[in-house]
Amino acid sequence: MEINKVQKSVLIICALSSFVITVTTSSVNVALSTIGRDLILSASFLTWLQNIYLLIGASFMIPFGRLGEIHGKKKVMTYGIIIFTIGSLLCAVSTSGDMLMAFRALQAVGGAMIFSNVFSLITSVATPGEGAKILGIAVAIPYIGLSLGPVLGGILTNYFGWRSIFLFNLPFGIIATYFILKLKGEWCEAVGEKFDYISSIVLALSLTAIIYGLSIITHATAPYVILTGIIGVIIFFYLQGKLKVPLIDPEIIHDRIFIVNNTTSLVNYGPGIFVTFLLSLYFQDIRLLSAQDAGLLLAVQSVFIAIFSTISGRLSEKIRPRFIAATGIFITSFALALFVFIDQYTSYYFMIMALAIFGIGYGLSATASTEISMRYFDKKFRGVTSASLNTTQYVGQMLGMGITGAGIAIYMGAAQITPQNFGLFIESFKLPFEVFAVACFIVAFAYFIPRK
Repeated sequence: MEINKVQKSVLIICALSSFVITVTTSSVNVALSTIGRDLILSASFLTWLQNIYLLIGASFMIPFGRLGEIHGKKKVMTYGIIIFTIGSLLCAVSTSGDMLMAFRALQAVGGAMIFSNVFSLITSVATPGEGAKILGIAVAIPYIGLSLGPVLGGILTNYFGWRSIFLFNLPFGIIATYFILKLKGEWCEAVGEKFDYISSIVLALSLTAIIYGLSIITHATAPYVILTGIIGVIIFFYLQGKLKVPLIDPEIIHDRIFIVNNTTSLVNYGPGIFVTFLLSLYFQDIRLLSAQDAGLLLAVQSVFIAIFSTISGRLSEKIRPRFIAATGIFITSFALALFVFIDQYTSYYFMIMALAIFGIGYGLSATASTEISMRYFDKKFRGVTSASLNTTQYVGQMLGMGITGAGIAIYMGAAQITPQNFGLFIESFKLPFEVFAVACFIVAFAYFIPRK
C-alpha cells in the first residue's frame, strides 16, 4: 500500500491524537485509587471524574463533527489537539478533586473535537480503493492505546505518581500540533451551511439530566430528572426531521442500518470503561495489588481487544460486518455474566479468563461497527456517521458509568472504600455487569434484522 504525503501526514496526526486520548482514558482508570487516596475522594466522586469526561464528549461529538464539515475538519482538530494538551497540563497540576474535575472537562472538549473528525478526515484524503486500508490502520491505533494504557498507567503511577499520566500527553500533543499546522489544505463538505445550535443545546442538557439522575438514584427526584433527560433525547431526534439544517440529516437518521448500528453500539460500548474502572479499584483496594500489577492484569482485555480488532477488519472482507458485530456482542455478554460471580477471593486465573473473553468480544464488535458506519453511507455523511458512532460510544460508556455510580450510591453512599465495606462495594459493582450482560445479549439480535 502506497500513500501520498498528505495521507501520511493525516495518518500521523490522527494516530498521535487518538493514541494519546485512548491511553489517557484507560490509564486514568488505573490511577483512580491513588488519586482517591491522595486527594481524599469518595468512590462516588471518582466515578464523576470519568463521568464528566464522557458526558462532555457525548454532548459535543456530533456538534463538533458538524462544525468540521462546515468550517473544516483540520481546523476543528487543530483546536482540539491544543485544548486537550493544555487540559492535560492543568490536570497534572491540580491540587483538589474539584480542580481535577474541571480540567478533565477541558480535556473532554479537546477530545471531542479530535475524535469527531478523525475518521472522516482520513476518508476525505483517501484515494479510491485505499480508504479501507488507511482507515483500518487508524481504527487499530486507539486499541493499541487501550492495550498500553493500563500497563503504562500502572508503571507511571507506581514510580512517578498519578500526575505523570497527564504529563505523558504533552510531547504527543506538541508533535501532533506541529504536524497539523504544517498540513496544507482543508477538508469540509458543507461550506456555508448553518449550524444547528438548538439541537446541540437540547442534546447536551438531556444527557446531563440522565447521567445526573443516575448519580442521585437514591433521591426521590431522580426518576423525574432521568425522565426529563429521556424526553429531551426524543425531542432532539424529533428536531432533526423538522429543522432546515439539522445536526443529523433525516436521510440517514431513519436508515435502518444507521439505527441498528448506533443502538447496538450504545449498549455494547457501555462496559468499555466501567469494567476497568471497577476492577482497578477492586484489585488495588480489596486485593491490595500495586497500581503496576493492577495495570498488568487489566491489560489482558486490552491486548485481546487490539488483536481481535485487527482480525475483525480482515474477516469483514469475507463476512458481513454486521454478523461479526453480533458475534462479538454475544461474546461480550457472556464475559460480563462471568464478572457477576466475583467475590473478595476470586482466583486471578478466573479474572484473566473473563478479561480475555471480554477483550475478544469487544474487539470484534467495536471494529465491525466502525466499518459499518463508514462503509454504508455516502461520503458527504461520513463526518456525521463517524461522529454519531463516537457519540454512541461515549453515551454508552456514560450510561455504564451512570449505572455504576447508581450501584455505588445505593450500597455505599458517599463512603470511601475501606475494609469495613468491601462486601458492599462488591455488591454495588455487580449491578452494571448484570444489566449490560442482559442488554448485550438482547441487542445483538438486532444485527440480524435484514435491510430493505
